[in-house]
Amino acid sequence: MHRTAAAFAAALAAACSSAPAPRPPEPSAPARAAAAPPAVDEGAMDPSADPCDDFYQYACGGWMKANPIPPDKSRWTRSFDTVNERNQLLLRDILEKDAAGQDDPADPYAKKAGDFYATCMDEQKAETASLQTLKERLAAIDALKDPKQIAKLIGEMHLTGTRGFFTFRSIQDAKDAKEVIGLADQGGLGLPDRDYYVKDDPKMQETRKRYQEFAANLFKLAGSSGADAQAETVLRIETALARSSMTRVDRRDPYKVYHRLDRKGLQEKAPRFDWNAYFAAIGHDVQPINVAVPEFFTGLEAVLADNKLPDVKTYLRFREIQADADALGKAFVEENFRFNQFLTGQKEIAPRWKRCVQMTDAALGEAVGRTFVKTTIGDQGKGIAKQMIQGIEKAFDENLARVSWMDDATRKVSAEKLHKLDNKVGYPDRWREYDSMKIDRTSLLANVKEAARYASKRDLDMIGKPVDRNEWGMTPATVNAYYNAAKNEMVFPAGILQIPFFSPEAPDPTNLGGAGLVMGHELTHGFDDRGRQYDGDGNLREWWTPQVADAYKERAACVANQYDQYVATDEVHVNGKLTLGENIADIGGLKLALAALRANGQARPGSSRFTPEQQLFLSFGQVWCQNATPQERRLRAVTDPHSPGRWRVNGPISDNEDFGKVFSCKPGTNMNPVNKCVVW
Repeated sequence: MHRTAAAFAAALAAACSSAPAPRPPEPSAPARAAAAPPAVDEGAMDPSADPCDDFYQYACGGWMKANPIPPDKSRWTRSFDTVNERNQLLLRDILEKDAAGQDDPADPYAKKAGDFYATCMDEQKAETASLQTLKERLAAIDALKDPKQIAKLIGEMHLTGTRGFFTFRSIQDAKDAKEVIGLADQGGLGLPDRDYYVKDDPKMQETRKRYQEFAANLFKLAGSSGADAQAETVLRIETALARSSMTRVDRRDPYKVYHRLDRKGLQEKAPRFDWNAYFAAIGHDVQPINVAVPEFFTGLEAVLADNKLPDVKTYLRFREIQADADALGKAFVEENFRFNQFLTGQKEIAPRWKRCVQMTDAALGEAVGRTFVKTTIGDQGKGIAKQMIQGIEKAFDENLARVSWMDDATRKVSAEKLHKLDNKVGYPDRWREYDSMKIDRTSLLANVKEAARYASKRDLDMIGKPVDRNEWGMTPATVNAYYNAAKNEMVFPAGILQIPFFSPEAPDPTNLGGAGLVMGHELTHGFDDRGRQYDGDGNLREWWTPQVADAYKERAACVANQYDQYVATDEVHVNGKLTLGENIADIGGLKLALAALRANGQARPGSSRFTPEQQLFLSFGQVWCQNATPQERRLRAVTDPHSPGRWRVNGPISDNEDFGKVFSCKPGTNMNPVNKCVVW
């Protein structure tokens, strides 16, 4: 879960260009700490809806009607996006002070963060200095004279976040979680997923046509001649790579992406590629390697055999231009946005300051994070959050005794895994150092590449060393959380432990329906269709008895089939197999949050109109209130392992054994069906 150069590059999907928007009046930082939320946001509800028929509409209908999608978004949520907006304002305050030399003594890297942000905000430098940096990088590609030089160049590109042909990073060995090895994996595509290249429905055909036009336009902006023919070459090479790539559904099976072939096996799959030169270029002589998708590297060998050096150079030029576009001048960023607009339906590009905040957080998140956490979660909030997690874990432990399909042997090892679970809350115990990162105010693109180089070197340095249990895969300001099966850990950044998810002053049903649901969700990931295959030490092995494993698979299949019936948008359905792990986690998380509330005899209810249990269900439902463009819904149906908001509410609600009683729903109604899919 650590940040590699590729992950850093992905985090820079939005960057600086166009004229900065006028800055609106803003409240002072202390005033932005929102007041404690009511137990239930009744204004978000649609009281005309029947909670037994469509609980999502009942909980969120008012909010959806009153909150259209902002023009700089393709999706807008009541929880994640509103918290993120507040976080961005706080980070902006921090970074503007850093840029002005008003450093926070708690952050030894404030000058670097301030220089990065200030350079990003300087649009003229993006037009000039960043463009010069791009020209230097393209010149290195143009200088290739021999196919044997390709591997060295790709290694240099990978170090600075440009993802050409494949990806390479560190990873814990799935079958020996104490060992950090290399990971060679599929990659090198510019469209969101391999399906965009191989499916022939009208929407995908149109997307490929638009993508080819987009590639040609970027080539023209970079001064290339013959841009149309070059764009055809790019699409042809990427299509070949896509055909050798594994589907997202297949990649959810951890055994399908584990092939410890080591350096020798990798060389056998793609002997035409000079692996010795590649590893010399990235500065690490890596021997232990998981080749996640061996067939992909066989396909890479064919691509290198079928394409002459000029075509390979064309492909690499485009990979570099596309990777760098958001850190260049206005024309590049607007062209990049136009294609993203086609994919997502977003109407306007985000203001420059927002994009620069995102870029700086991606580059130096644990620098600006030191100041951020002081103004958000605090020690009190961190302590309360840890107590909530303990309550959720206790609820799971007690539920294990009641799982009818599990035998005693598997129940025992499941409990052992639960008790080994490591929880990280708020921010790291040991902050990341950025001493080797060289940032100045010359070129934004140079700074972006330097940050990616730092992230890549830090990642590759982990290979062959003991696993760092302190490592965080998200910055403190991130509005998200995760479970990492290899470390058997849950991580909850300070960014998400805020209103409406969590507040020390909020009623217990509100906290448990928000943050408690997230905690239960992440804990259940340790026992979802993927997580259950890793033991308490993070090793991939079969530790369930065959009979119990079969019983689990039967229940998981019920969930997959249930979600297959849900419509994402138009004729596109939710992919029940792609979203299976998240759906199991949603169903389990809701059950655990309710159990934790019931176990808390000192619960503060907070509302006289609704019972505490009704409040929890409503708080849970309102976490997922959202509006999204049709394009965004279609994109996520192909690429996102999470279901749309409506089904993240109505799916778990309809599978919950207690909801019908709490809201007096008759058996057979939509939200209280007779047959429910229950795993945990």
